[in-house]
Amino acid sequence: MDSNSHAAAGRQPCAVLQDIEQVLLAAELDEHYGVAVDFISLLQENAQLAGNLVQQPQQLLDLLECALLTAQEMMLQQHPQQQIMAVKPNAHVRLHNLPHSLDPEPNMLNPTISNIGSRHLGKLVTIRGTVVKAGPVKMLEAQKMFICNKCKHRFMARNNPDNNSKSGSGYDLPMECPSLGPRPCLGTNFKPVDEQGATCYTNHQEIRVQEQMQCLEPGSVPANIQVLLQDELADSCQPGDDIEALGLVCAEWRPLFPGARCDGSLNIRACQVRSINSLIRTIAMPEDSLAEQFRDFWAYHAKCPLKGRNKILASICPQIYGLFLVKLAVALTLIGGCARQDDSGSHIRGECHMLLVGDPGTGKSQVMKFAARMAPRAVVTTGRGTTGAGLTVSAVKEGGAWSLEAGALVLADGGLCCIDEFECIREADRAMIHEAMEQQTLHIAKAGMVTTLSTRTSVLGVTNPSKGAFKQGGSCAGVAATSLSGPLLSRFDVVLLLLDQHEPSWDRIVSEHVLRNHQQVQQPFVRALHGWSVDELRSYIVWAKAANPSISMTHEAEQVGNCKACDSTGVLHRYCTS
Repeated sequence: MDSNSHAAAGRQPCAVLQDIEQVLLAAELDEHYGVAVDFISLLQENAQLAGNLVQQPQQLLDLLECALLTAQEMMLQQHPQQQIMAVKPNAHVRLHNLPHSLDPEPNMLNPTISNIGSRHLGKLVTIRGTVVKAGPVKMLEAQKMFICNKCKHRFMARNNPDNNSKSGSGYDLPMECPSLGPRPCLGTNFKPVDEQGATCYTNHQEIRVQEQMQCLEPGSVPANIQVLLQDELADSCQPGDDIEALGLVCAEWRPLFPGARCDGSLNIRACQVRSINSLIRTIAMPEDSLAEQFRDFWAYHAKCPLKGRNKILASICPQIYGLFLVKLAVALTLIGGCARQDDSGSHIRGECHMLLVGDPGTGKSQVMKFAARMAPRAVVTTGRGTTGAGLTVSAVKEGGAWSLEAGALVLADGGLCCIDEFECIREADRAMIHEAMEQQTLHIAKAGMVTTLSTRTSVLGVTNPSKGAFKQGGSCAGVAATSLSGPLLSRFDVVLLLLDQHEPSWDRIVSEHVLRNHQQVQQPFVRALHGWSVDELRSYIVWAKAANPSISMTHEAEQVGNCKACDSTGVLHRYCTS
């Protein structure tokens, strides 16, 4: 392990002591508090304890919470501010930074959601995914007081969802009366106490986590799993968030009926949940070798940067001939701009929206699918059959309670949302995405739930032109070429019109390019123009976003932008008629 890991391990005990001190200084006595414990630091301090924690997680987690209570009492006795401190009985140990594996079997502690099965039952695992559904925060009985029918001794029993052997009560009741009198009671019959203060409640929430889109193979269906959040972890995330959850894999059995087969599902009882949205949407920076390769690439083309740009564009959708302006717009849309916020609080988005309008067979869908492969995070959908709730967020009722389920724009937060056949979206549903595209947020008020979700995504729409829009002498304006309304069309920063000119010379060039690509399939070592692979393009986009957080326009670009003769309509018109 490197020096940074050793330094982090050295700081961890101090961080734990600071967390315990903050818990003691907290004002609320009955609130739930979490103390973060780094598993790697625990492994370095006591390897045997860390190994037992992996083998028997539930028993060791209970012991760690008892140790945390003892640590509070010890610090309280020695602290100079003990007059304003109090021991919090609802403090919990929150493990994080679980290693890749401690067992001979690989990927045991960090499996993907699709690989979680019965062999993980009762094991401690860490998963990463996107929250697609968040249920309401409910009240759960955490502890309840029971009384012995023989000696009238009272004791507290904890509610265990996995324990269904005691007439379905779910409480961990002892085999014998736990009284500590001079003579043992040995009573075995207990009943709950129905008095005020005899029951302790806590928060409980169920969320559904889905595999991240960028981690899936093309054509595969993302798996999902239910995660149970309790205590202070409840209501810590919302649909669309990328999270890392560490918890215990448990089985949830469905109600039994005579003659029915016993059936159940796996879920994760979370011990720690943290948002990883700030980590560039779970896509780490490229390796140092790739970053150095990108820097050397631009250093080599320092005298003529446009040549370097053209080499990169030649690698974008190489199976489509031409469309240089379209490929350039796709690259700029993926890299995006710089979000700004002035002193008054008004926010100017940095994500770009792009709309492709053209005849069938001009390669619009091919460009869109290649852009989705290049994007670090992408969601692809189609306008045919898509509703406004499917694009934004929907309210779903399960078991008498309402919950929010994220749509395409929310799931693509921080990435790219590709919508094919944009014109097939109903007019009423198109109005629902106005706020998501411009303000980058969604204000939801459904089924009594009022919240705000983030939609910081770039939208790449593909649509067919309206009938008669491209006839000879017709207008090439965006409103005339599409059936989209003006307010929605104004939210697209780039609108490109593609025409099928029906020219024999152009069709001959395109067909030769297609045949040449099919011939190169038989020779994989031949790469057109020595272009970059899709993985390299994806890494370059991440590197470009992080390496240039603030970009200013050059003097030449400002002159072009201020030139009235070079407005966007003129550029698109010349491109369509060329």
